[in-house]
Amino acid sequence: MSDYTAILYVGETLVRLLWDNIKNDSELSIIESEDQITLSSPEDIGAGKKLSLFLYQITENDYLKNQEMQNVNSTKFEHPPLALSLFYLITAHTQNTGSDHLLLGKVMQVFHDNAILRGSLLHESLAGEELRLILKPLSIDELNKTWSAISKSKPYKLSANYEVTPVRIESMREGETTRVTELELEKYQIGVER
Repeated sequence: MSDYTAILYVGETLVRLLWDNIKNDSELSIIESEDQITLSSPEDIGAGKKLSLFLYQITENDYLKNQEMQNVNSTKFEHPPLALSLFYLITAHTQNTGSDHLLLGKVMQVFHDNAILRGSLLHESLAGEELRLILKPLSIDELNKTWSAISKSKPYKLSANYEVTPVRIESMREGETTRVTELELEKYQIGVER
């Protein structure tokens, strides 16, 4: 299970996954190095950056919210982890509409082919986890609201929206319990009426 660094390492996992699948694609020479993929907002995209994976929303995963306490050993238990859903806006910035379309198509292909991330695909601090990549289309109204909140000066650019879930952050709260070692029972006689 991961600690509070999980959010950072999920972003780094996505960048590495994309670069590993783009660098050997001879037909897609748009991105020349991993440094051209950024976790920045489309508003703050730096020079030379061609693809942004912007984490714009974090929510608690409702399905995993009410888990039971977990036993650490016979005298200790810990609170369940915080389970999150991370929402990323994926935007191409190649300065060419055709190249933007190609790049987004490649991103969507990679995320589709790797819809469940586990094992060596994950950053080492996420070892043992299993993350799901889910395409989450936004309505036109949601897109307008999201884009206008993100970028005040740049016009809307074609983007894809993905959810990464569940991202677990372990709880630091632990509790102690004592084992029952002795139990006293009183004798009761139960009479049966006839």
